[in-house]
Amino acid sequence: MTPTPLLIYGTLASDTLITPDGRADAVAGGSGIYAALAARLLCNEQALIGVVGDDYPSAWQKLFESKGVNFRYVAHMPGPTFAWTGRYERDMNVRTTLQTVEGVQALWRPHLPPHLRQSAGIVVAANVTPPLQATFLEQCNPTAFTMADFMKSWIIREPEYTRILLRRVDVALMNDEEACQYAQTDDPHTAGLALLQAGPSFAIVKHGDAGSDVYHRRENGEIVFSHCPALHIEHTVDPTGAGDSYLGALAGYLSNKIRGSRPTWQEMQSATLCASAVAACTCETFGTDGLIRLTHAETRRRVADLAHRMDVTSPLPD
Repeated sequence: MTPTPLLIYGTLASDTLITPDGRADAVAGGSGIYAALAARLLCNEQALIGVVGDDYPSAWQKLFESKGVNFRYVAHMPGPTFAWTGRYERDMNVRTTLQTVEGVQALWRPHLPPHLRQSAGIVVAANVTPPLQATFLEQCNPTAFTMADFMKSWIIREPEYTRILLRRVDVALMNDEEACQYAQTDDPHTAGLALLQAGPSFAIVKHGDAGSDVYHRRENGEIVFSHCPALHIEHTVDPTGAGDSYLGALAGYLSNKIRGSRPTWQEMQSATLCASAVAACTCETFGTDGLIRLTHAETRRRVADLAHRMDVTSPLPD
């Protein structure tokens, strides 16, 4: 069996979302789902790793599979699916978790079949707990190109695992608040440099609607830095999953480029452009609806629009 070039491990969830625009109850979510939906727009093949309970609607799985998400390696267990309820303030950067139900996510541990352990493509540890991310990455091919996303609460609660992960991965992604929490600084640029010094060859600091910064340490030790603006949208309805979508799109673009090698600085810059364009569309609707509606043609158009704004050539030719 040919190894899958992109593995994504993350949560599959039922979310209740409250924003100034309204409320959406019990909608599909989870870091793994957002990342996989974004990745499938930019790559030919991916596999989602995760777990759901026996209450996970079969209609959700059928919908996601029809959009190209590979559910073959998603485990099903008796019990409730992971559920999250969150409320956003008028400033969408301010979010409060109202309720979390761990469900089967608290009991299950990833166990990759042998052929996936041999995959030398891209391996993505989306937002779950750092110990679970580490467990997943330990099973993966050591030659794979690895990425991990982080959460502020786990940076505070699991500082040692955070340091272990930063030494283990090739790309570390945090938003500016998370990066500053890790580096104990108020300056996101200083925090980005601190992430890079912690081990990964690429560090990405996300700034929401202000774009993202990517840092890279070349083989000769030189550090380079680049900023990518966010794609402008008329109105943000719900930012849930935007960071996960950014991660998935980043990995999806690179999986079609590197094929077992390491990305160049130029390829990573192109990947962040694609990631910014896809992540923005996540915010236009509640839950995963924006990603579900997004077509390959519309993805190319949005990437081209952002590339035009940056005065660069679109990395997704027609």
